Amino acid sequence: MNEFLTALYSNPSWVFIALGGVLLIIELLGTGGYSLWSGISAFIVGSLAWIVPFSWSMLWILFAIFTLLTAYVWYLWLKRNGKDKSERGVLNQPQRDLIGLKTVVVEAIINGHGRIKVNDSTWMAKSEQNFNIGEYVTVVDFDGNILKVVKTQ
Repeated sequence: MNEFLTALYSNPSWVFIALGGVLLIIELLGTGGYSLWSGISAFIVGSLAWIVPFSWSMLWILFAIFTLLTAYVWYLWLKRNGKDKSERGVLNQPQRDLIGLKTVVVEAIINGHGRIKVNDSTWMAKSEQNFNIGEYVTVVDFDGNILKVVKTQ
C-alpha cells in the first residue's frame, strides 16, 4: 500500500488523468454538465503534468483555473449561439418560440378566429383581418394558446 501511494505521489499526471476519467464517468450518469468541465480540466492538467513537472500545489491551482476557464468559455459559446435560456423569460410557454413564424391558414379566419398550421399540428389563431384557407400569415403574439397573426409581407 505504501508503494502504491509513493507511485501516485511521484506521478501526478496519472492522478489527474484518472480524476478526469472519474469526473467524466460521473457526468455520463447525468449531472447536467457540472462534472464535464472539471473532467476536461483534469485531463488538461494531467497532460501538462506529464510534459512539465509541476508541484502538487501548482497542479491544483491550474486545475481550478482551467475549470473556471472551460466553464466560462462554454458560457460564452452558449450565449453567442443563442442557447442561453435565461433570456427566454417564462417557463412552459412554447408559443413564445412561434413568434415570427410564417405559416399557412388551414381553417379560414373569419370574424377574428380560425386555425393555422404549426409543424405537424394546428393552432387556434385570431386576427383583426379575415383570411382564406391557404393564405400565408405571420405569428406576431399570443394570448394563452391562441396565436395572433397578421398577413405575411
